[in-house]
Amino acid sequence: MSNVQSNTTQGNVAPHFKRVLTLKDLVIYGIAFMTPIAPAYIYGFAAQSTGGMLPLAYLVAMVAMMFSAYSYGRMAAAFPIGGSTYTYTQRAINAHLGFFAGWAMFMDYVLVPLIVFMVGASYANALIPTIPYWVWVLLIASIITFVNILGIGIAAKANQVLVIFMGIVVVIFVIFCMKAVVGEDGGSSLISITPFFNGDTFAMTAIISGAAMACFSFLGFDSITTLSEEAVNPKEDIWKAAILSCLIGGIIFIVQAYVAQLVWPDVNSFSSADTALFDIANAAGGALLATLYTVAIIASTFTAGITGQASASRLMFSMGRDEVLSKKFFTHLHPKYKTPVYNILLLCSISIVGAIFLPINVVAELMNFGGLAGFMLVNLSVIVYYYFRKKEKKFIRYFLIPALGFLICLYLFINLSPITLKVGFIWLAIGFVYALFKTKGFKKYPPSFKEM
Repeated sequence: MSNVQSNTTQGNVAPHFKRVLTLKDLVIYGIAFMTPIAPAYIYGFAAQSTGGMLPLAYLVAMVAMMFSAYSYGRMAAAFPIGGSTYTYTQRAINAHLGFFAGWAMFMDYVLVPLIVFMVGASYANALIPTIPYWVWVLLIASIITFVNILGIGIAAKANQVLVIFMGIVVVIFVIFCMKAVVGEDGGSSLISITPFFNGDTFAMTAIISGAAMACFSFLGFDSITTLSEEAVNPKEDIWKAAILSCLIGGIIFIVQAYVAQLVWPDVNSFSSADTALFDIANAAGGALLATLYTVAIIASTFTAGITGQASASRLMFSMGRDEVLSKKFFTHLHPKYKTPVYNILLLCSISIVGAIFLPINVVAELMNFGGLAGFMLVNLSVIVYYYFRKKEKKFIRYFLIPALGFLICLYLFINLSPITLKVGFIWLAIGFVYALFKTKGFKKYPPSFKEM
């Protein structure tokens, strides 16, 4: 199949992106999407549900995500084009199943900028109450959308600055937590097995449920693959960036959860589970550290918002190019900046409305449904494409690793809350009805599939 950039017909050049992203840019992009400060979003409730063993839940989630990151990397090497989960499932397994993969991940990617608008506006409103919540939503949405319209190069530079800032805040937080623990009991108190295993509260079902919740913090490493057409060296850099961002992000999350547990062992005594890490920051470093952490949370909404909106717009571009969505609308690129401007504006509008009217807990839970569904399909794609279709009988590389990734994600998936599963399957049912009419009873295939 010819690359989209070389697909020309009589001087009519197909829409294409600029290749500007290096390996470093891609790794930062993945970490920016996940955000180094992601534990702040779920810490209180997740720590309570795991009986004070959130570091263990994060470790389980990281292992699960590493298997999936490997599979994303293998599929990105085989198909270095945009579309990520949608593209890989379509090319490796079935065109129609590819649509459902994209439909599931679309829910995930759309909800990312939506939830960060909500979180950012909430904390900004708490910091400056005189400015209403809805004004903060509009302000954050405008900045994120403007940056994405200017181009992925500008977005990458903005992410780099913000990720460095959040990284510094995380380091400061960890240092203050360690200082607080050492001040109480001496240096030996920094080493404890309790955050990973507490015999009094350990329950495997609670850890697995916590790991499913912890997957929320990892959602984003997969978005790197949506930028394959903007990467300088996609075949080499995409898979490396997916694995590195997942590993680095996981270590950052585990360290934060570990020191936080040492500072505040009683996970049932937070003033509010929603702001648990702020209680811990205040206990470890006073009001100054708590305020700094709040500012970092607001900064994280910009990195996650920029990357989430960019990824969703590229997914829509790929689906539009395959004519499973409106080609004229979804493949339109800005004549100067070469960005899918209509998609970006549409996502901005959806996120603003959702941020104003939807509850944050529902949005957070639904993100895991789309993410885990997509991860399972990508793991399955590696097995089908490499092991069976190409007959590369490398059992560990092309069967065992992706199979373990699939099974782990499936186990986490079935442990999602009942309401999350119900709403998620309703979303898939809507997609089924849409696809049924769009493909005339699943008889029509996208043009790109016919060319394979």
